[in-house]
Amino acid sequence: MSLFCGRQLVLQAIISPLLRHRFNPIMLCADHPSPRNYLQYFSRLILQRSCHSETQLEESKRKWTTEFVDSALEKIRSEDKTFYSVSLKEVMKKLQCLSSANISADQIANLMKESPHFLKGKNMEPILKVLQDQGFEGSGIYEILLSFGRITDEDPTELSALLMFLRSIYRTDRKFTRVVTTHPEVLSLIPAKINARVNTLQELFKSDDVLELTIMSPHIIFEDMETIQEKFDYVFHTMGISQRQMMYSNMFNYSLLHIQTRHVFLERAGFYKKIKKEKGELNSNPLLQDILGLSDKVFAKKFGKMTEQDYKTFAKYFAQEVETYME
Repeated sequence: MSLFCGRQLVLQAIISPLLRHRFNPIMLCADHPSPRNYLQYFSRLILQRSCHSETQLEESKRKWTTEFVDSALEKIRSEDKTFYSVSLKEVMKKLQCLSSANISADQIANLMKESPHFLKGKNMEPILKVLQDQGFEGSGIYEILLSFGRITDEDPTELSALLMFLRSIYRTDRKFTRVVTTHPEVLSLIPAKINARVNTLQELFKSDDVLELTIMSPHIIFEDMETIQEKFDYVFHTMGISQRQMMYSNMFNYSLLHIQTRHVFLERAGFYKKIKKEKGELNSNPLLQDILGLSDKVFAKKFGKMTEQDYKTFAKYFAQEVETYME
């Protein structure tokens, strides 16, 4: 059988169920450095790590002139009239605070472009202090402000308490920092809501696994629990996949339709079947992370040697099939 004919047969097996529904398609300088060399090295090191390093101060002086900031502010105001409530003096002071927090001029410029809401917050200075007290530095603070500019509206005392709560949950600095910087919206929640979601997720996964899940897919804390349950039920009951494999697939980052589409495509193409462990069947199914995480192009080529357009056509018809079924 030619590769072309084989491809056509696989494609027919996938698409035909849809058509039946009538759908349309320091190093130091010497081994024994002198006290003078030590002094020179540590002087440079302090300058590099200081939030007021000479390079950064010169950079800020060049970039954050009154004229430059005024021009940037006017551009923001032209897109959002509410920024007329923020004075140039206020903005200059807030930019100085960011520079003092070791955020570079380029990062500040990007914040003003992508997430300017932080300029309207009334608690910039105390919020930055809370973040620094919790161990966040320039780039970490930048990531938080970029995704969650409204943090400057938060109450500093409540934010400090929430960060302490999150630190107690995640235990290690790495986990704590990753959750906050990758999904800073968590800082808009109250501890009781986070606790409630963690407790609910523990009905589906082991306690330690729940924490790992919230690190890999932090929005699982925000998403509607009914949607989370639907995804879990489909993968666990329909696909027959264990919680352990779910853990490393980032499945909760994808929509239920995406999960269903990838699974049914594989099933109809003959690359996937639900394993009956009681009958001693061996599991030759692809891993869940490959099923969900591969690009459309790579996925179609790997499973059936099809084109990206073949898969997109299937996905279109399948979405219609699901829609009809739901009616």
